[in-house]
Amino acid sequence: MPPVLAVVFWAWVLVSIVVLLRRRATRRATARMEATEDAMVPPITDEEVRPADADVPVPVAVGAGARSAPSPPTPPPGFDTPTDPIVDRPAPRSAPAAGVADALVGIRMPCDLVPLVLDRLATDHITLSTTGHAAETVGPALADEIERLGYVVRPISDNEVLATRGTTELRLTIRPPGSDGRHLLHPTAREGSVVVEIALS
Repeated sequence: MPPVLAVVFWAWVLVSIVVLLRRRATRRATARMEATEDAMVPPITDEEVRPADADVPVPVAVGAGARSAPSPPTPPPGFDTPTDPIVDRPAPRSAPAAGVADALVGIRMPCDLVPLVLDRLATDHITLSTTGHAAETVGPALADEIERLGYVVRPISDNEVLATRGTTELRLTIRPPGSDGRHLLHPTAREGSVVVEIALS
């Protein structure tokens, strides 16, 4: 082999060995850097979830028992506090009643009281009657209902009360049946019935 070719051959071999050694060194350095970076990044546990659009880990409770209950919906304005019940009581009136029917507007007759004689011409009084109820029951029940209408009830005798509301005054008289079960003042009343007279004073 000529000397010139021998020199070129051995120079090529030397350069190839140097290039090979550099590649191996570069690979080892890259592998060491990747291992170091993996060791620096903490592993993601089951208690952390990294959202795709957030950099901060979000803690997640493990187990169904730790899951908080959903909060109740916020009530609309005006409904966040309970309202007081509306009392079914007519407002006080200052003007006198035009008649007994006007004075008893809104009344709920207790003890099955019904008109005994319906006289459309009589506007200042009304007569009621009921059967199956004693006078001792009808009187207090009727007084309570009259008070609900806004009247102040005041007894004036054993079977008579006076109810006042503003300038309106009612006289209520409870008449039990006689010893024979009849009524001398109201002969059309049924036997054994209780009669109630309501009149404007």
